[in-house]
Amino acid sequence: MALLWALEHDRLRRERVFRDRLNPLEVSDDLLLHYYRLPRHEILQLCEEIGPHIHRPTSRTRAIPIHTQILVALRFYASGTFQNVVGDVAGISQSSISRILNDVTEALLNKAKREINMPQNLQELMLIKQDFYGLSGFPSVIGAIDCTHIPIKAPANAVVYLNRKRKYSLNVQVVADSKMRIISFCASFPGSVHDSYIWRQSVLRQQFVEGQYGDSLLLGDSGYPLEPFLMTPVSQPTTDAHRAYNRSHSRTRVVVEQTFGVLKSRFRCLHGSGGSLQYDPVKCAKIAIACMLLHNICIIRRIQLNEPLVQEIENMENDAYRGNEVTGQARRRGLIDNVFS
Repeated sequence: MALLWALEHDRLRRERVFRDRLNPLEVSDDLLLHYYRLPRHEILQLCEEIGPHIHRPTSRTRAIPIHTQILVALRFYASGTFQNVVGDVAGISQSSISRILNDVTEALLNKAKREINMPQNLQELMLIKQDFYGLSGFPSVIGAIDCTHIPIKAPANAVVYLNRKRKYSLNVQVVADSKMRIISFCASFPGSVHDSYIWRQSVLRQQFVEGQYGDSLLLGDSGYPLEPFLMTPVSQPTTDAHRAYNRSHSRTRVVVEQTFGVLKSRFRCLHGSGGSLQYDPVKCAKIAIACMLLHNICIIRRIQLNEPLVQEIENMENDAYRGNEVTGQARRRGLIDNVFS
């Protein structure tokens, strides 16, 4: 009688079972790549690596499975779709989607800080230089540098995030290697800030000034200052050697532009076609870095992108800072005379 009374008055709380619509073991590889950008084994690997950091035990309900949380975040990164749309697909509430996106992004951010690195030793430097030299014969290069704008909603201090195209954005500095793997990033500046200013303030530049990378070079466009460790094009080439230098420079440096195209095509939340990120700038930067890590996984594992590439041509930017032009010109002149003449 006591049991019947309790059931009648809903005094017994039964465990609520989460109906998992996103089991990667039940989805085809083609669909996983199309909607989540990663194949099954890489998704399961992510579950193993970051699962302990996003698992939240609860005594009231069964927790949302780790793989479902990761797939929800991947779907958002890949599409840029509003959270409620992703939630409808997964059968998860808006508040849960928001928490999942925060947790997965934070876990990927921490992983990115550990794994996205410039070359750490002489052997790594030599291998990267050889790979870059193979592109178009430009010696001593360990990275191609550029910035790209990530569209965001207007934040509280909106004016500093308004870029030259009158849109709100983050201006993110990236260095890519010859295989389009991101090896350095800086995502802490608003869209109004010039590329050369970000470079001037970066830890990476200070490392080059201190000689941490020896005689190694970065290649940048004419929006960057000419420095002994950062080569830019000859603005007014007058000789065959100048033109040969510029051709090699362009064919080598283009890898960073290709990197942006692949990154934003794979993760449309970073591209204007996916709308703008609807979060504060700090969270938007974290999402961008999380996507960079996932991009690197795809490059290293040679995961194909079966999507049309977006094209973004950034206008070159200049400001008053021109770097150490005297020693920069000497280094560039030596390259032109000894390599491209």
